[in-house]
Amino acid sequence: MATIELVRQGCLLALAVVCVYTDMARGKLYNWVTLGALAIGLASAYLMDTNQPGFWHLGNAALAAGVGAGILLVVYFMGSLGAGDVKMMGAVGALAPFAGAAGVSAIGFVIIALMYAALVGAAIAVCVLIWQRRLLSGLKSSLRALFTLRAKPADGAPATTIPYGVAIGIGVVWAWMELLLK
Repeated sequence: MATIELVRQGCLLALAVVCVYTDMARGKLYNWVTLGALAIGLASAYLMDTNQPGFWHLGNAALAAGVGAGILLVVYFMGSLGAGDVKMMGAVGALAPFAGAAGVSAIGFVIIALMYAALVGAAIAVCVLIWQRRLLSGLKSSLRALFTLRAKPADGAPATTIPYGVAIGIGVVWAWMELLLK
């Protein structure tokens, strides 16, 4: 594996760890982390293209960043996520491993990481609702949001929030470990 690809994967894991920590400790995903990781991902992809014709790596990294951020942007506009989560997923796409031993493209990695993040996020949400003793009302609210495409709680109902950057970070590490073990 090339040195630049190792640096990219190290940055991807560092992004996941730092964002999990800051989202749990401070409830924020900082721009200097997410946008810095996005810049590192695109710049390193460009460096991988310097000895080759065309910009295959840069184009693939930009497309994967767009797919990751674009999918979460839809959820952001529904009111379910913060902008930091969108930027974090864009950075994950820019740093996503290129086709490795498992044959998964950067876009495929982003999709897999998003699926794992959704599973982790659902588990966190259920745990929070059980902790708050609001499981039934929370599940009803989630179903209403799913079918009406609006995430705002009903009038008078308290909003339940979870640190989704934690779910994204765990989903990214889960997807990365899966690639590593194949």
